[in-house]
Amino acid sequence: MASGKDRIKSKKVYSKRITYLRRIIIIVIAAAIFIPTVVCLLLAVRYDRLRVSYEQTEANLEWYRNKYGTEMEILSGSGKSTGLASSQATDTGEETVEKDTDSNAESDTEEFDVDYATIEVSGAQNPEDIEGTRYVYLTFDDGPSSSTDDILDILDRYGVKATFFVCGKPDAKYTELYQRIVEDGHTLGMHSYSHKYNVIYQSLESFRTDMDKLRIFLYETTGVWPKFYRFPGGSSNKVSKVDMTELCSYLDDSGITFFDWNVSAGDDRGANKNEIYSNIVNNIPKFKHCIVLMHDAADKKSTVEALPEIIEAIQAMDDTVIVPITDDTLPVQHIKY
Repeated sequence: MASGKDRIKSKKVYSKRITYLRRIIIIVIAAAIFIPTVVCLLLAVRYDRLRVSYEQTEANLEWYRNKYGTEMEILSGSGKSTGLASSQATDTGEETVEKDTDSNAESDTEEFDVDYATIEVSGAQNPEDIEGTRYVYLTFDDGPSSSTDDILDILDRYGVKATFFVCGKPDAKYTELYQRIVEDGHTLGMHSYSHKYNVIYQSLESFRTDMDKLRIFLYETTGVWPKFYRFPGGSSNKVSKVDMTELCSYLDDSGITFFDWNVSAGDDRGANKNEIYSNIVNNIPKFKHCIVLMHDAADKKSTVEALPEIIEAIQAMDDTVIVPITDDTLPVQHIKY
């Protein structure tokens, strides 16, 4: 038989085990209450932010629906205010878009031999302009294309965010590229839907129709409501039948900021890898605020090849950062309006 001391010792051990188990149970219950509560709070905050963003986007979209018609009407060219006389003005089939944007077969080769260092930059004050810091904005026009993934891979490798001024390409093979641009944290801008100069610059109505078509297309594809624009050929182009100040004012009234550039890769004129590198790296020191023009197109492989060395050279410059265009970015604009 167990002695009295053994029974007392056994009771103490049992009591300690009970106490330990009670603590474990209490901790488990507390965790079971606390963790779901925290998760619920985080989800509630996230939901509220998404709701506000969704409501704002829906409000913007509803305004366009009321003014210009539904998405399908605009995409088909039969909206309330298209202002186009024929289906030719809204016909932007896959082959035509591919030709215009990837090959720049239209008027992209217009000569713009400008010393951008002499152009007065107009626009809002730049709150991010810190003493001594140079801001470099890498921008890519005409995409997406077969080069987009390569460009995005390079940017990701160097931890760089850029800005893509894209065109409208409804082919399914481009859908994931639009989405990846956004998901990777880059800025999505507009560069016209059709990239057809004779359509875009025919009139204010045709310009507006083209831009609305692209804006809604990008919203339907990515969930992003774009607010930055780059004119095909720049605001200083000489082919528009409409006074460019009228188009600039329209964008301003629509809450859209347009961006030109003050450093050009020259890849639209067939520059090779070394020329592209020199055109960018040698001209960046001229400015404290550099909007760099490059192209994302199937026939611009030299741009992709030069990009890693360009990024490395910029990152090696003193007091220089590479950033995407945001609401706080000072616009570089070739014309005043």
